[in-house]
Amino acid sequence: MKRREPGDIESTWRLTQTPYSFFGAIGAGLIVVGFCLLLLWHDPLVFWNDDYELSVLPVFADVARSWSEGDWPLLSPYSWVCGNLAGEFQYGTFSLFVNTAVVVIWKSPLTFPQQAAALSITHLFVLAVGAFLLARDRRFSIPLSIFVALVASLNGWIICWGATDWFGALGAFAWLPWAWWGAERALDRQRTKWRFLWSAPFVYLLITGGFPYTVLMLLLLIAWLSIKSVGQTRTIRSILPMLFGVALGFGLSTPAWLAILDLVHGSARELQAASAHWQWLVPPAALPGLILPSWTVKWADFSTHYVP
Repeated sequence: MKRREPGDIESTWRLTQTPYSFFGAIGAGLIVVGFCLLLLWHDPLVFWNDDYELSVLPVFADVARSWSEGDWPLLSPYSWVCGNLAGEFQYGTFSLFVNTAVVVIWKSPLTFPQQAAALSITHLFVLAVGAFLLARDRRFSIPLSIFVALVASLNGWIICWGATDWFGALGAFAWLPWAWWGAERALDRQRTKWRFLWSAPFVYLLITGGFPYTVLMLLLLIAWLSIKSVGQTRTIRSILPMLFGVALGFGLSTPAWLAILDLVHGSARELQAASAHWQWLVPPAALPGLILPSWTVKWADFSTHYVP
């Protein structure tokens, strides 16, 4: 009797689990959508406040206008502070997904709060599906994978910051599980020589999503996956497909990061004091709060006042 190879077992598991993974991923995304609709039912303005209300959504309205006139939205003639859209980076100017979502949503007769909700919920759905697929590739059960998707997309940082205030954080983080999923597939030697292509589009979407801290997360993730793979295989060649795919993704996103390097000199971001860029970052003294919920420290707000 012929012995089954580990690669054959892995391939069989993938084939049998693919339908369940597909419907499970859609189900996880719909649960997130349902939760967001409950938030909207409780407060119709939940996704439209602070920076989302003052900066992000007006820019996207201008992006939709620019596309309707046949122009790429690099500069805005109607903004009094952030007319250099490409140099601001956080608006996802070079993200095909962000621009497509904005154009489609603005074609619908929605109010500003509803447009904000639709844009955030779309990205939360993408985040939930990606987190589910990442968990399934790690052989988690479907219920546990759904739990991972819910934690990834409905945690406090995403809902209270990315989805309802600073959209760039959500626009980029939504693609981190997908980039992770693609990178691990590129490391799988059981796949074809074209496996490096898995990570490239998601790396592109992550970088152009508009949040530099998520790009830093990606770089740390790639470093960790590289060390892990080399440690397991004892050869540096094992990480070449992943690195090539990541490099391809960075290449696709070149307009975004070249634009910010070149155009930041004319952006509102440069006009701020250097100290302003460090405000609202978690101070080291606050790190014990990860373990002790009652731990509080004073942070500096935008007025340099220290508040708990």
